[in-house]
Amino acid sequence: MKKRIILFVLFALLSLGLDQATKIWARSSLRGHQPVRVIDSYLQFEYHENPGMAFGIGRTLPGRRFILVGVGLLVLVIVWRIVRQVDRRQKLADAAFGLVAGGAIGNIIDRLWLGKVIDFIVMHWKHKHSWPAYNIADAALVVGVGMLLIAIAGEPNKQARQANEKKSQGDKKSQGRSGGKKSKR
Repeated sequence: MKKRIILFVLFALLSLGLDQATKIWARSSLRGHQPVRVIDSYLQFEYHENPGMAFGIGRTLPGRRFILVGVGLLVLVIVWRIVRQVDRRQKLADAAFGLVAGGAIGNIIDRLWLGKVIDFIVMHWKHKHSWPAYNIADAALVVGVGMLLIAIAGEPNKQARQANEKKSQGDKKSQGRSGGKKSKR
């Protein structure tokens, strides 16, 4: 259990630390300045403030700061419950939940402290088609959820696994009684 917690905490702190450090950098270096082109025609850093959810949804919602913090906390609880369903040997799920937790907490900190989330990564195709601005917390959330889906898809249902274990134990017992041959049921 200790290794699971260490892995979770490591990924949560890594994603949270990178998120908050890059947002501090974005506020001090990008706010009020021209975008910084990282990969011409594809990627740039540009300061944005998002008072809503993904894609700016809910930006005019009354009390949105507290509603969105509550939604973030609720998502953390739901994801934690899902992770608890995954086999204890599943390290991928622990790392994934760390990324989700770090990303969610990073955006919750912004909402509580600033009332909005700082976004600064902008991907586009030759300046014609742009993806909405995002940040490291958003990236950690997306990668973490993807990793969780992989972990869950690779994890057999607990009830099915337990049924198979019982059947396997029953087959071993019947082999012992019949001299190594399986008995017909």
